[in-house]
Amino acid sequence: MTSAAKEVWREIEEDIIVRRALEKGIVSLKNLTVYLLKKKKITASADAVISAIRRYKEEKPLERKFETARQVISKSEDLRITTAIMEIAVEKNKETQALLSKAVPLVNYEKGEILLIIQGEQSIKLIFNDKNKNKILSLFSKKSILVIQENLAEINIHLSEEAVKTPGILVVLTTELMMHNINIVETMSCVPEMLFFVHQKDIVKSYELLFKLCKA
Repeated sequence: MTSAAKEVWREIEEDIIVRRALEKGIVSLKNLTVYLLKKKKITASADAVISAIRRYKEEKPLERKFETARQVISKSEDLRITTAIMEIAVEKNKETQALLSKAVPLVNYEKGEILLIIQGEQSIKLIFNDKNKNKILSLFSKKSILVIQENLAEINIHLSEEAVKTPGILVVLTTELMMHNINIVETMSCVPEMLFFVHQKDIVKSYELLFKLCKA
């Protein structure tokens, strides 16, 4: 493959809009060539760019990876949602670390309640049901609470075992939501489960989109 072809392929693969348009046949070779030459400043002749685009359309290297990931996602075993979720971020220090153990007994896991804890370098996030808001917030001092985000919902996808070994699973799922202007507030994985947290107003649309992928 020539250096010009590599440059063209890289630009196509890094631009999801261009790639989708090319895959669906809704952009002409001429228009895409002009775009790549003028906007992306590709240093090659128009004929070389057209040739590289044609070869990319024939081989579809990245699309094959996406298709494999989509096929694996379609084997998902379950898809569930939980509404009325909230998230808080607290300072990460010895005091808040010690208080985390006190939060666990406040949650009734047998009734399906959740408590998820994510630790970063500077802060700790807790995700839990709205009904436990007062109990959990009361553990921490007001000055240690950095962010409170309410009106969230959880989507829990139970992926197949094959998904663990397949590149692109997360990209396919997040891209589908992004293309429909849905913001992912938080994401977590606990193999084989994949958890997405979105604003509650987006939960129905999010579920519909991911259900189509998981049950295709």
